[in-house]
Amino acid sequence: MRPRTPLLRPDRYFAQRVPDPVRGLILAVVVTLGFLVTIWLLGAVFMDRIDGTVAVDNPDRPPEAFCDDGTGSTFEEMDASAFDCDAPAQVDRDVDTILSDALSQFYGPILVGLPIVLLLAAAMLHVGTALFDADGGFGQTLTVTAWGFVPTLVVMPVSILALWAMMDPVTVSPGGDPAAFRDPVMASLERWRPVAFALNAVGSLWGAVVWTFGLESARSVTRSRAAIVAGSVTALFLLFGAL
Repeated sequence: MRPRTPLLRPDRYFAQRVPDPVRGLILAVVVTLGFLVTIWLLGAVFMDRIDGTVAVDNPDRPPEAFCDDGTGSTFEEMDASAFDCDAPAQVDRDVDTILSDALSQFYGPILVGLPIVLLLAAAMLHVGTALFDADGGFGQTLTVTAWGFVPTLVVMPVSILALWAMMDPVTVSPGGDPAAFRDPVMASLERWRPVAFALNAVGSLWGAVVWTFGLESARSVTRSRAAIVAGSVTALFLLFGAL
């Protein structure tokens, strides 16, 4: 039976089929959406492990210039109540909402940035194999590139699960010292960082194997030359990720 994906048997998968550019584009979309889901999972871990409320500026209260009742104010003749100046300067807000808002800011950059990274990786793989008089179009290289990102997508939930297991629960309060909850969170992240890097390395090396057999088929180069190109691009990504 032919393997349906190259994740476990990339040699057999690419030996029996030519990479399909249309399937590659679909896979690139799936990979991008998958990374968005992992960001959501990361937020779910923080919201599960961090609980409580924090004091933030009240968005419904106008600036102090509108509420200053001192003499000489531009608005001293106006009724301060018209600007809702009786509202408290700060209000308590659930930390889950703040975390959700903060992580949601990453969705846009990932939605735009990840396809660019895919194209950049495909360009490096395509140019690298071109040095060995390769054949095959860029669309086939892009398909192979997208498949090589799937292993990282597979190991990321494992990494996030490790963070959930290693992160100590923290409760925050409006009047508490920020360091009282910031320090435990940072300590948990420091313990998790080596685990995350190791799992990322596993996913990257796994992806390099997929790239090797994929480039051998899509670009008609020898396996050793495909491995050199795939390994070099993987090393660049690992180096960039470690910075």
